[in-house]
Amino acid sequence: MQLACPNCGTRDVRVSHPQGLVQYIKHVVGISSLRCRRCRYRWETSVWSNRSWRYAKCPRCYRQELSKWTTRHYNPPRWTRLLLCLGARPRRCEACRCNFASFKPRKGSFAWRHQVRAEPVPVIADHGESGQHVAVMAEQTPPGEGSGEQMP
Repeated sequence: MQLACPNCGTRDVRVSHPQGLVQYIKHVVGISSLRCRRCRYRWETSVWSNRSWRYAKCPRCYRQELSKWTTRHYNPPRWTRLLLCLGARPRRCEACRCNFASFKPRKGSFAWRHQVRAEPVPVIADHGESGQHVAVMAEQTPPGEGSGEQMP
């Protein structure tokens, strides 16, 4: 599913309600209309693309980066409790803070992707015949921005 706006590239999107009978039938079949909250652009995406139908998705925003929730911190409605008794797993979308239950496995677990910028490290440089050593501040590339390293 394409959850990023093709016009502006943001992931601040919402599910758009079907407008007319044809779009309602498409929605039932798995072709949903999404609308960007920033630029108001509307496009259609399919749950059949990239085999995303295999995995659990948020019913509110369709994201597949999900985490868990427990009944200790959340009192679910009766329908969700029934699904949990039948073997569904508790899922939570951290983007829209929606708690739900699903029988499907999750595609990826949610992780806050904060990148910590590294401070410049002084490097001693030798400048030729004078023999003087000068401290120069060298920029380090944070992990994940061209250095080829992955964030932990």
